[in-house]
Amino acid sequence: MKILYRPTIAACLLIGGIPSLLLWAAVWGSSGARTDWTGITIATAVSVVLFACLVRYQIVITPDEVTFRSPFRKRSIRRDQIKKVSLLWLNLFQRRYSDVLKAPLRLVIEPRESSGAQRMEINAKLFSGEAIDALIALGSRVAEADDGGLRDGVVRKRLRETGRQNRN
Repeated sequence: MKILYRPTIAACLLIGGIPSLLLWAAVWGSSGARTDWTGITIATAVSVVLFACLVRYQIVITPDEVTFRSPFRKRSIRRDQIKKVSLLWLNLFQRRYSDVLKAPLRLVIEPRESSGAQRMEINAKLFSGEAIDALIALGSRVAEADDGGLRDGVVRKRLRETGRQNRN
């Protein structure tokens, strides 16, 4: 059975919709009495490109492998090659210089050393909790899984920790 996960509506609106709407409003508002159709066309084209890129993101889980597709790359790993699936939060100070532009909440699928497969990193904020749970459950079935206590998100985890400290 093939299961396909795409970015959530909230991620699409946050990444594609709000910047495009702001750009479109800025062009519309700065045009004054006459309408700047060139600027509006450019703003609309930027919006279409952002949404088209977001639609290309997907996670596909099949009985044999896990595939992650981004706008410019496609990576697959067979289930028997998976060593560990983990959910990581890296704040700005923990990241390497090359990772600064990557998302802080990442789902990482590490392969076995002897498999020859590449490590797969997925921006976890784009996908629903159901997709993250499915991959972590897959990791626990075929190898090792670690959600890092982040299944409820970073904010809820922090609030729980703060509540426990206040009670003690």
